[in-house]
Amino acid sequence: MMGSRVQPSAINERPAPAQVLLRGLSLLEALNRRAVGSVEELAQDSRLPKSTIVRMLNTLVLAGYVRRLPKRGGYSLAERVLGLSWGFRSEDAVVEAARPLLAAFTVEHKWPVSIATLAVDAMRIRATTLQDSPFAIDRERINRRVPLLGSALGRAYLAYCSETERESIVALLRNSQRPIDRPAGDPTYLTALVRGIRRAGYAATPPIANDPIAGLAVPVRRGSRVFACLTMRYPRRAMIEAEAVRHYLLPLQQAARAIADAADYAGADGFGGGNKATDRLMQNNRPPPKSSAAPVCAANDGNGASAVTRAR
Repeated sequence: MMGSRVQPSAINERPAPAQVLLRGLSLLEALNRRAVGSVEELAQDSRLPKSTIVRMLNTLVLAGYVRRLPKRGGYSLAERVLGLSWGFRSEDAVVEAARPLLAAFTVEHKWPVSIATLAVDAMRIRATTLQDSPFAIDRERINRRVPLLGSALGRAYLAYCSETERESIVALLRNSQRPIDRPAGDPTYLTALVRGIRRAGYAATPPIANDPIAGLAVPVRRGSRVFACLTMRYPRRAMIEAEAVRHYLLPLQQAARAIADAADYAGADGFGGGNKATDRLMQNNRPPPKSSAAPVCAANDGNGASAVTRAR
């Protein structure tokens, strides 16, 4: 019958499942930027129709991701949204915060820089500007594992992580069958290595046969917790270590601090900013503090003036 036929326009107006999902995520993002949001505010922030906002809010309330606050005339995030970030580690947030700062470093200084995080008994390259540098040589580095004792990245991590973490890592390396990890069995060597790196303010790539590339590395950290390490790599024939230190160590240290600050602002877990979603949930469920004053703690980043000292 003609009267029962579905009109093509009605089919076209129905949003695709992927579009519905993206709208829901857009709404959660809009709500995440507000302690409490009204339908009107969320519609303005997400640029979605009010009718769509109301329908999605009802669904999210029933699912436990959003809480309705009748007395305040709005909605807030509920505890279940924390489960959406469980697989996203603080190290991942640091890497994301680092990307534009790595790009800015290479734009200004031309040399490629990379950021790496700990991967059990090695460092894993997470992001790099090799593709943007006119001086890049080894372009296949994303997700590459580099040894802890055989790389500037790994040495920087070992030197600046906590003593407890260092002992755990060294215990793993002692059981390794890789020749490059053998120095882990020499406590005197390790002590001298750590002291030398911390005194210099950076780690350098150790001499490796048939490796024409050297690197300087510094940690991205808060206190004794290291979240990642940065490295700038350059051909050994282009300049000696002392020259690289003189020209590029300070900018590299500044980039590491800027990444830590950016991750702090973004609320990476473990940084001073804490977890933004957790903070917002707590704000919605506790009375205002008696005093707005709060103690401010500052950590020495340990990347002060450097000495031209090669870690041996």
